[in-house]
Amino acid sequence: MRRRLTIVIVATVIGAVAVVGLGTLALTRIDARRRNADQLDDRARALAAVVAEVRPARAALTARALQRSLGVDEIQVTQIAKAPDWVGPAGQAELRAGQIVTDHRGDTAHAAVPLPTVVPGPHNRAVILTDTVGSGLGSAGRWFVVAAVATALAGVAVAAALARSLARPLAATEETAQRIAHGDLGARVPAPHPGGREDELDRLAVAINAMATSLQRSRQADQDFLLSVSHDLRTPLTSISGWAEALADGAAPVPAAAGNNIRTAAQRLDRLVNDLLDLARLRTRAFTLALGPVDLRDAAAGAAEMVRPDLEDNGLAVAVDVPAEPVVVDGDPDRLAQIAANLLDNAGRHAAATISVTVTADGRWAALAVEDDGPGIPAADRQRVFERLHSEGRPATRPGTGTGLGLAIVAELAAAMGGRAEATDAAGGGARLVVTLPRSGPRPVPGPGEGAR
Repeated sequence: MRRRLTIVIVATVIGAVAVVGLGTLALTRIDARRRNADQLDDRARALAAVVAEVRPARAALTARALQRSLGVDEIQVTQIAKAPDWVGPAGQAELRAGQIVTDHRGDTAHAAVPLPTVVPGPHNRAVILTDTVGSGLGSAGRWFVVAAVATALAGVAVAAALARSLARPLAATEETAQRIAHGDLGARVPAPHPGGREDELDRLAVAINAMATSLQRSRQADQDFLLSVSHDLRTPLTSISGWAEALADGAAPVPAAAGNNIRTAAQRLDRLVNDLLDLARLRTRAFTLALGPVDLRDAAAGAAEMVRPDLEDNGLAVAVDVPAEPVVVDGDPDRLAQIAANLLDNAGRHAAATISVTVTADGRWAALAVEDDGPGIPAADRQRVFERLHSEGRPATRPGTGTGLGLAIVAELAAAMGGRAEATDAAGGGARLVVTLPRSGPRPVPGPGEGAR
């Protein structure tokens, strides 16, 4: 890259010098022709005035004697009828009428001036001057060549320095990217201008470092996830293995109870595997949603009625508060029921006595909220409660059959339906988990201060 940059910059400098030089030469030649033509006209008039004062027999000799002092290539004193071909019939007529005739052909300029007559009447003689514009620039041309060479050498030096300054941080960035690609997620790009003005190279370094940090966190999260899944798999597998050996050895006191324990452990495994598959499909966007208008009140009330018996058996009261008017959202009815069920299952493991389910709506958004009167979620953990297998940082009031993936599935399903999930404090001091979704169809215009929850 450094070599290409140097070549490009040097070629640009040389090209610029060549364009400027050729342009200057062309403009100089044009200006020289114009000035030479004007001067030739003036010299022709002056010579005609001098020749007119001498006798006609000495006119030609006088003109040739003045040729060197006038600095022209050729001077002729001739009859107008015998004028050179470049004058032509029209030019002869103009000369007889007392007008000056000029002509420019390439670098050669001509000027013809009629000689005054003693007796009034048409002019019959003319002085004709011919001169050539110099094609060289003389000493100026030599200095121009010197300046062009010096400029090209300066361009080479600047190009080499600039190429080094640009290639060095890019090479460091490439090396860091290669290390990251080979698994060294601790590699970072040094900032090209630490503490100085930020440019494109600085922003590239920041982007590469941010990507490495994100990958490092993702790898750590995957490792934690695998450890957690391994632990959650080991517990039911150990139970199944232990009870199966007891049954095989005839050591189980109550075979039916042993079989029931094995079935419970197998159901936990089945639920964990299904949650893992759902989460994997959601993460890879291979999860199909049957989106359509759904009344969020039905999803909330239906999920609450489904889990109410189990919650009441654990001494928990479930209160449902929904508006009288339909709250229609764009969603999948089955997945909305899954969201509500997962939120209720989480609340059932932490509530002390009461769980509250509410549905609210404003002009653009609808929200499903589940509150419990448990210990609440620490502020430091509220942003992470929807991560896979994350421990909420609060003790469970009662053990449950949850897999630790329910809230992660809630967040992924909400995002897939254009919404979001968040955790806040409940009014009574417990936890409040809210899923916000866009409303479906024509929406009323929000009033002042209304907006997304």
